[in-house]
Amino acid sequence: MASRRNFDSPWKTILEALFPEFLQLFVPEAYDDIDWNVRPRFLDKEFDQATRGARAGSRAVDQLAEVALRDGSQTWVLVHIEVQAQRDRAFARRMYRYHLRIFDRFDREPVSLAVLADAEPGWRPTGFGYTRWRCSARLDYPVVKLTDWADRPEELFEGGNPFGIAVAAHLAAVQAGRQPETRFARRKALYRDMRRMGVSQDQASALMTFMDWVLELPEELDDRFWSEVGEEEDEPNMKYMSRFEMKAMERGRREGLLEGLQLGLELRFGKPGLEQMEELSRIDSLETLMRVKDALTTVSSPAELRRVYAL
Repeated sequence: MASRRNFDSPWKTILEALFPEFLQLFVPEAYDDIDWNVRPRFLDKEFDQATRGARAGSRAVDQLAEVALRDGSQTWVLVHIEVQAQRDRAFARRMYRYHLRIFDRFDREPVSLAVLADAEPGWRPTGFGYTRWRCSARLDYPVVKLTDWADRPEELFEGGNPFGIAVAAHLAAVQAGRQPETRFARRKALYRDMRRMGVSQDQASALMTFMDWVLELPEELDDRFWSEVGEEEDEPNMKYMSRFEMKAMERGRREGLLEGLQLGLELRFGKPGLEQMEELSRIDSLETLMRVKDALTTVSSPAELRRVYAL
């Protein structure tokens, strides 16, 4: 079974798919202030511009979204998800640096949020600042620690928020480690929890993709999972997503990533960059392609980029 212990790509995907539900679960005061009749706009390009050169070595998912508020104004929400398996002494400083760079480059006042998805309950950096000679600066930000729900997972399903399923899936993947039978059992249980919750088809598709990614199974167990799910999906009005549809969606995401990489390589490195597309087109892993996409804004040469996917 190929390892997918890096959760960056699935978290980025589920954040965009269930952004309102994410804020409703984690920062309800923000959810209440936002006018959800106006679709959030995700600002990957703007974020890359602001943080270029500041992300080297970071193993985190970052999302910048523009949302409309009920009072008629707008704000930018910086969501920074730390996915490292251990504490990072530079995390709070990086939060401060990103916040400041966005403010400086675009003259916008972002709201920074941190979701810590590591497995170390005691680590929760909540701010960064400095002071000398009566001059001081500081950023404090709200922190959500996913392990806080490890001993009370039932609370994730209260109120019927589908993002609770995503959090439970992440925690299950961390707890199960590389035990395939345990991963199978947790994935099957979460699928049933999702059905009982009565989520929409779009929400279910996003959650099924997320669970398929973070609770990856060897082929034999994966076939068994989809066979058993298929039997339950035959019930009237309960069809969410077939395995065929899942794989088609994955192929579509891969093709979109390759198109974006081709454009990015041409813009960054011209013809030498485009020569790498033949190599990249042979990569099946969406996670690897996402890693290449993230690195494209920071590497200085095609050779340096090649090291990202040649690991």
